[in-house]
Parts: sequence; C-alpha cells; structure tokens
Amino acid sequence: MKTRPKASKAPKKQAAARPRPARTRAGSASKRSAAPAPRKAKAAARKPTAIAAKAQSAALAADCTIAQAAAIKAKLARALASASPVTLDLSEVRRIDTAGLQVLATFIRERRSAGREVQCEGATESFLLTAQLLGLGALFAPVIDDRLAAPAAGNA
Repeated sequence: MKTRPKASKAPKKQAAARPRPARTRAGSASKRSAAPAPRKAKAAARKPTAIAAKAQSAALAADCTIAQAAAIKAKLARALASASPVTLDLSEVRRIDTAGLQVLATFIRERRSAGREVQCEGATESFLLTAQLLGLGALFAPVIDDRLAAPAAGNA
C-alpha cells in the first residue's frame, strides 16, 4: 500500500491594509451634535420605567414536563428579580411532572422569600391533583395571612 506524501501548505498572503480617511475635528463634532437615529429613540421609548411598573403575567403551556423544564426556567428567570407582582397563569396546564413542579416551586419560594409577590391563577384539576400528591398543594394556593386565621396561643 502506497501513501501519498502530504502537500506542503503555502503561507497565506495577507491582504494589504486599506488606508483610512483622516477625520477632522469639524467632521466628528457635526456627528455628535446630530439628532439620534429614529430607531434608537423608539428603543428608548419602549424601555419600562420604575414608575410604570405593572404586574407581570407568565402563562404556562399545556405540557410542563422535563422536556420543557429548561424553557420554563428561562421564562421565569426573567420575572424572578422583578419588583412588580407576578401572576402565574396555570389555566392551560394539562400535564405536569415533578421536573415542571420543581421549577415552579423553586420560583415561587424564591420570590416569596425575597418578599416579592407571586400569585397562581386558574390551576387546572390535573395540576392541583399532581401538586397535592407531591405535598405542594399549599404552595400554589392563595397566600393567607396566618396571623388573622389562627387564634392566639395563650387564648385557648
């Protein structure tokens, strides 16, 4: 069996550097004083301000399984640090597994431990059944102030 000798690689030629036109101070000053481009003005107008903070809503898809867990986590990560209240819309959820519940439970616990409001609305029967089986039903229920509902310890 014969082997062919390797062809030697010729060094690549570098392209000659193009000369750049000289800038004058007058030319650069006129660019600075020009009005901003229209698309930059539109982008600045779309940025939310702290004054106009509205409640955010995060709707979940029909399937919240391990296959969608990364997408759910990425969607909720944007709302995690938000100071405005977050509402989780669970009305479309038909299937959820432990991975999906783990992502939701972590999100809710982190928001509440940071003192930020999160609510769950429209939980389907299959969602609530799965949460109850795993002992997480109270986590997705509305928050009730326990101080008002429970009698004082010394007044029994």
